[in-house]
Amino acid sequence: MTTPKQLHLDIQLDESIKLSKFINCETTKFLIKNLENFLLDNSLTNFIFIWGNKGVGKSYLLRAVNQEFFEKKKTTAFLSFSNLSLYSPSVFEGLETLDTIFIDDIHLFPKSKEWEEAFFNFINCCINEQTKLLISSEKIVKRMSLQLPDLESRLLAFTAIEVPEIQERHKITALLQAADRKGIRLGKKELAYILNHTSRSLSDLLKLLSDLDRFSLEKQRKLSVPLIKEMISTKDNS
Repeated sequence: MTTPKQLHLDIQLDESIKLSKFINCETTKFLIKNLENFLLDNSLTNFIFIWGNKGVGKSYLLRAVNQEFFEKKKTTAFLSFSNLSLYSPSVFEGLETLDTIFIDDIHLFPKSKEWEEAFFNFINCCINEQTKLLISSEKIVKRMSLQLPDLESRLLAFTAIEVPEIQERHKITALLQAADRKGIRLGKKELAYILNHTSRSLSDLLKLLSDLDRFSLEKQRKLSVPLIKEMISTKDNS
């Protein structure tokens, strides 16, 4: 068996990132169920377009599904259009030979006929090769202002699922669960400080927790409000 090929321009595989660890509540059940089905060899759809506001966890979901495909010994590629190194539409060439392609931040797709034609042809190749595609965007397809009608039509044929805004109580639950998995004791004072003095987006909160975990180990101090203040001040001054 050949070694699974991983192509990634803006991602690091992380075994701690799991689809099962994403918030599973009433508003996310449909989303999670469809992504779990996407993982199956006989999935109902090979093409999913997830969309939602910044910070709701779209990138986390793509990374989680990518991680699970890797563990299933599948070949994948992960591209993000927030990465400026995607300088040429030739980036798509040959990717259809892999099992699954992940494309993050497609709303930042270059406004270029050359790029759109290359992407349209790439999707057609994926259809022919039965390659799976999971795409994320902050905009629905109709608001992406695409110049090529055929590309818009192709993307509209994807299964489109909104990643909803998570309620505050669910964010707190997710933060506490993530802290517990990392062996971090997050007390009421620390939790209140984080929620009152940092970004409230789910993705930012989970990243902050990972940063705090590393900072705490570097300083060899337990997590506390003064430590959180120090780390935030360090990041602001860097």
